[in-house]
Amino acid sequence: MGPDRPTIVHASADVLVVASWYPGIEDPVAGRFVADQVEATAATGRARLAVVSFEDAALTGSGRRRDALAALTRDLAATATRTHPSVFSARGHGLASGVPVARLTIPSGRRPAAGAGHAAVARQDALAALGERWLAADSGVPLLAPRPALIHAHTGYPDGAAAADLARALECPLVITEHASYIARQLAAPEVGQRYRAAIERAIRVVAVSRTLATELIELVPEIEPKVVVIPNAVDIDAFQLAPPARSRGRELLFVGHRKPTKGIGILLRALPSIRERHPDVTLRLIGRSPDEATEAAWHRLAAELGIGDAVAFDGQTDRSGVAAAMRRAALFVHPSPRETFGVVAAEALAAGVPVVAVDSGGVTELLGDDPDALGAVVPADDPEALANAVARTLDRLDAFDPDILRASVTTRYGSATVASRIADLYEEVLADGGPAGHGARPQADLEAARPHVIRVVVAFDPDRAKHVTSLSDAARARLVVVTSAPPPPLDGVAAVIESRLGGSARTLADAGALGPPVRGVRRVLRALRHPVAVARRRGLLPGLERLIRTRGTAAIEAAMRRATTVGGGGSGEIELVCLDALDHEAAAALVRRRQARLAPGGLSSLADRAEAEVSPPEPR
Repeated sequence: MGPDRPTIVHASADVLVVASWYPGIEDPVAGRFVADQVEATAATGRARLAVVSFEDAALTGSGRRRDALAALTRDLAATATRTHPSVFSARGHGLASGVPVARLTIPSGRRPAAGAGHAAVARQDALAALGERWLAADSGVPLLAPRPALIHAHTGYPDGAAAADLARALECPLVITEHASYIARQLAAPEVGQRYRAAIERAIRVVAVSRTLATELIELVPEIEPKVVVIPNAVDIDAFQLAPPARSRGRELLFVGHRKPTKGIGILLRALPSIRERHPDVTLRLIGRSPDEATEAAWHRLAAELGIGDAVAFDGQTDRSGVAAAMRRAALFVHPSPRETFGVVAAEALAAGVPVVAVDSGGVTELLGDDPDALGAVVPADDPEALANAVARTLDRLDAFDPDILRASVTTRYGSATVASRIADLYEEVLADGGPAGHGARPQADLEAARPHVIRVVVAFDPDRAKHVTSLSDAARARLVVVTSAPPPPLDGVAAVIESRLGGSARTLADAGALGPPVRGVRRVLRALRHPVAVARRRGLLPGLERLIRTRGTAAIEAAMRRATTVGGGGSGEIELVCLDALDHEAAAALVRRRQARLAPGGLSSLADRAEAEVSPPEPR
């Protein structure tokens, strides 16, 4: 510690969790397993936790344009983080505990200036601004979360790589929990691999969520073996009621998760015809979402080609209660993914008393134990016929499974209380081995209540982003004015919608900056046919996107600000802009710099957190 820096006395277990995977209003399922661990660890009373997650502000355009947008978004967001009175919300949207959560805006996407490590760079910049806030003890703008004694990052890259710099700046130990199944690919990429290795070198402990993953980590980076400890994900057993006896349930197979090719969806669909030859009444329900519309359409086509279109239900994402209800109806759970580091949904199915048939994937194989037939079955990967046979055999003996035994198999190993106790032990061990000691001040009260009334304007030129406003509570929507572009989505319940005069959707207009280098001949003609508006803008026949955003986009925000002052019967108050993507930040920049409005440090998820905390503040911790 430098001679001029005052000694900081920490609470013995003030922990900052850094996790990109964390539930939010735009994706309430992402990182639910991280939130489970955080909530359970906080409930032990042995640690005071706060969470930092991130909200992506998408970049558009060519390389130079993306660099400029990224720099502008980074600088605006950093200023908001350093100065905003409520960077941390008192709780997360849809989460039960009163753990403070900060959602920091980051520029999202590749850009030349940041190189292949752009994901870590963006998070480093955001965390650096937060670190400056903690280091500036005399700033007069305290945080709801105290300066951490320990930082716990989930995934080595990008979160661990970004958190390593913050841990160094705050002079506190770093713990990294690894969940990812693609570490070998990360290490093989030179820049990403270098950042990954630097992060785990800085870490005091590296937690693997399964023995399978721990073995892989040690094989890839042998020198970290002394740091590695295995602590599984926590499973919220109480969220899953036991299913009724098998004979009173339907004949439905259930899958829950992302419908990506890497999750084995194709293998599962190809196995279903053989299963139905032996059990004609069997159906399949897939709960989740595909990465894009083309992938989703491909699954529907495959089901139709296999003659099982009427036997497969493609359901969208649902919350935990929806998943629990589906599990109570299911005959058995099928997990076809060939590669998993843990397999939370398989553990949740067992907690519900539902047998699990899984492909040999590492994490789920470990979960089913040495006698997988007692809990379901395990079959080789990439073999639809083997999967079909295992499912059919398991259906034949459903009555042999005792739901209480299935539930007990995960309760003792993965129950939230058990895992949380081990995490708290780890924190105390790390701090005892050289981390800061002592007792600091309790978390400071949020300042938002002491400030003037806040009037919020959501800026989302991309209509696909704007539509998520409808997930906010009725009370929160009624106080919002939304700026978007054509065609605006239905936004029932908001105070007003201001449509910008950009001449099209922001996504279409952004093509002007994404055309790439000049081309000639036939390629030039094809480009003009595919991107007529973009080509016209490049040639100067139509106004450029940057000028449109800074004129018409900014004018739309100003109109929204005037409209916002009338919300709730008028009156004065601070106007806060909630900007989602980089173009939204560009349009708002002049207004923020002239202090006509302040910028929120996060996006819609941050807004949802604060709205929920305002309506239902958590109990003091």
